[in-house]
Amino acid sequence: MGIRTSKFEIPSNAPMCLSNGPVMERPVSTNLKVWVALVGLPVMLTAQEPDSRWRLSGFGTLGLASNSTDLVEYSRELSQPKGTTRRLNAKLDSRLGLQVNVNLSEDFSFVGQVVSKYRYDGTFTPDLSWAFLSYTPTSGAQVRVGRLGWDVFQLADTRNVGYSNLWARPPLDFYGPLQVSSMDGGDIAWSTPLGEGQSLRLKVSAGQVWEKIPTSFPGEDQELKGGKLLGSLAEFQGENLNFRVAYARFRTTRDFITPVASLREGVYAFALLLNDPLLARQADAMVFKDQVFHYYSAGLNWQQGPLRIDGVAARVNSGALFSTLNAGYASIGYRVEAVVPYVLASRIATSNPTPYVGALPGLGPQGAAVAEGIQRFLTNSNADQKTVALGLRWDFHPKAALKIQVDRVSADSKATMLWPHTSPGWDGKATLASVVLDFVF
Repeated sequence: MGIRTSKFEIPSNAPMCLSNGPVMERPVSTNLKVWVALVGLPVMLTAQEPDSRWRLSGFGTLGLASNSTDLVEYSRELSQPKGTTRRLNAKLDSRLGLQVNVNLSEDFSFVGQVVSKYRYDGTFTPDLSWAFLSYTPTSGAQVRVGRLGWDVFQLADTRNVGYSNLWARPPLDFYGPLQVSSMDGGDIAWSTPLGEGQSLRLKVSAGQVWEKIPTSFPGEDQELKGGKLLGSLAEFQGENLNFRVAYARFRTTRDFITPVASLREGVYAFALLLNDPLLARQADAMVFKDQVFHYYSAGLNWQQGPLRIDGVAARVNSGALFSTLNAGYASIGYRVEAVVPYVLASRIATSNPTPYVGALPGLGPQGAAVAEGIQRFLTNSNADQKTVALGLRWDFHPKAALKIQVDRVSADSKATMLWPHTSPGWDGKATLASVVLDFVF
């Protein structure tokens, strides 16, 4: 089965190189031997005896991006340790993936995939992204077990296959906070026709995640490994309209990195010293282990002739870290033969309670340092920004597309969740210019 995508975004004669599950988010390396092996693998396999049970496919993106300012680094995903400044950056969007599909029998199949992209440790180290066994007892049901992706994306099963997206990259304002992208577990999907050209698909999933997130502390990566993920979705597919609603629940099993945990213990100590229950409650808000996040989303994409409109909205609720996160985007594209000009607008905002520091600022250098740490912690948990992007996609080949895009970001410079590295004096404005070549094979 192919990746979910539309005839608007991909020509009908383009190969469907992916399975129906979302791609896991681990990367591949810049090591020359690795790249040569990955690129040469399709040639070696096609030179062998053809076997209808096996199918090899792949995808990739070559990109260049530049930021208008050196005061802030623009990252495509929070898992990237460094972002883009004025200097041309080839790491932001570039990636490579290979996938193998094996039909084991009429009802059983296996899918394996490796993906290479710029990752949390600053490398492109190859990693296994998908590895699952699929069982299809009937034409409308499917059970998968193994390493899977988190199927929450509106237009495609993954953020990695740039060719399946109209834009140069998925909007940061919407996808940036979604650090959970894959799991080790299983899912069950069921679909049924509703009428001519219409169908309904339902899915439930459960598993554990394994991602890491880089932080501003050298050598300190935030572990998400072992977190429990439950998900569900319902999707209506019509001739011109696709509508989807999704819900997911994620519970963490790891605490914050050592510097944050040490800060929290300092807040607890001052709360006990001052007999201040509000300060103790503020310390409770800095506990990451056993936090529960609830994710809700609804989105649609509609196509009529050359015109396509997409829109998605989402909300994330959690107990202590932040009360509510709201995000969304809308996109309009119009195809003129092989060229599609488009506009994309996105927005994200969090509502967080005002940090409570009590009498800490007046308790000498140590108390003032703890109060400042609380402020920084909540600043890094907040996001408030909007982006407008203009772009052009040119499908110059049935298996390749060239995209040019300019993003203008207006942000609250004190809400830095999506901006891990900022410098004093940044006014919250940034303009990103990008050129990417997306391809499939």
